Amino acid sequence: MMVKRSEGKMKSPAVPIVAMCSVGELFGGVERHLLGMCEWFRRQGIKPLLILFHDRELAAQARESGFDPVVLESRGSFDLGVPRKLAELLREHKVNLVHTHGYRAMVNVALARRQYPFSVVRTVHGLVEPAPFLSLPWIKGNLYSWLEKTASKSTKATDCYVTEDLRIRYLGSGEGTNSFSIHNGIDPVGHEEFPRPLDLAEGVFNFAAVGRVSAVKNLETALHAMKIFDPETRAVLNIIGTGPSLEELKALADELQLGDRVRFLGFKANIYDYLAHIDALLMPSLHEGLPYTILETMSLGTPIIASSVGGLAEILEEGTTARLVSSGDTQGWAKAMMDLVKDPESAQILGKNGLEKQAESFSLESMGQAYWDIYLKKTGM
Repeated sequence: MMVKRSEGKMKSPAVPIVAMCSVGELFGGVERHLLGMCEWFRRQGIKPLLILFHDRELAAQARESGFDPVVLESRGSFDLGVPRKLAELLREHKVNLVHTHGYRAMVNVALARRQYPFSVVRTVHGLVEPAPFLSLPWIKGNLYSWLEKTASKSTKATDCYVTEDLRIRYLGSGEGTNSFSIHNGIDPVGHEEFPRPLDLAEGVFNFAAVGRVSAVKNLETALHAMKIFDPETRAVLNIIGTGPSLEELKALADELQLGDRVRFLGFKANIYDYLAHIDALLMPSLHEGLPYTILETMSLGTPIIASSVGGLAEILEEGTTARLVSSGDTQGWAKAMMDLVKDPESAQILGKNGLEKQAESFSLESMGQAYWDIYLKKTGM
């Protein structure tokens, strides 16, 4: 079911003692979610307990934000010493609820729970990435998903999904009915001045695709759409990010003879600078949960063209807060992109509407309160 958010501070005198657990190996939407939840806890006067298995970018940003994560270093994906250390840590802090993100966190929490009792909530952020049937990535992805679901069932976890679309998809695959959908939320980011990046071209309409460059992002459609453009159209597609499909995408750009109309800018830590100064964000994904990049782009008032799939179709409205196009419709993508180039006033209206929608419906306060209501129900407080 979709959770209804209650506004305001917590009123219960007895509150759950919550730990959040994740791997912390990479940095993306899951990690931004965790930083947001840490900040929400701080605003309630609660010191968050963030437990990670790697001391990398998430741990560094948590410290920079004034949080002090506990890092349980592990020897490989399945270190049997980690559940014991985790149980000891949870007992020491008298934790009565653990909120997990990802299969490794869920499996280790399930094993730790055999040594120390607590309630469990898990958040599912997306589907298993598509891969060729019976290929190694397909086998690993489906194995990890099975392990996570099995661990969730063994702990009687309450399952939360970042979109209703995800919740329905997992229910259809045999998940339990003790589940909720809670949209991601952020603080507004559009009220600061972000400097224009020097490597963003001047005097052109700058489209950008931002994030991990992988098959599910379907960036080939954006390249083919650029090929349809009249070469005289002053528009550039900026690919901002890296990933397993990067070299293949570069080869396609060469094959299509796109030249400097497509620019590969690599990973950028200062992503808000780019989102604030591009003319439109492109997200032609085959599927998405609820990407933080979309919420941040909305908050900055930047227009969006996205695939009409998953969480994108769930939160964006065609012609009002974004242009929505079928993920495989190259002609449709080219037309939507050209429409924004030719009608900048319409593009600005999309951006303004998106900004208002983010502030109204996808705030950090509403997300944090929705999870807190579930924590209270789960622990009986």
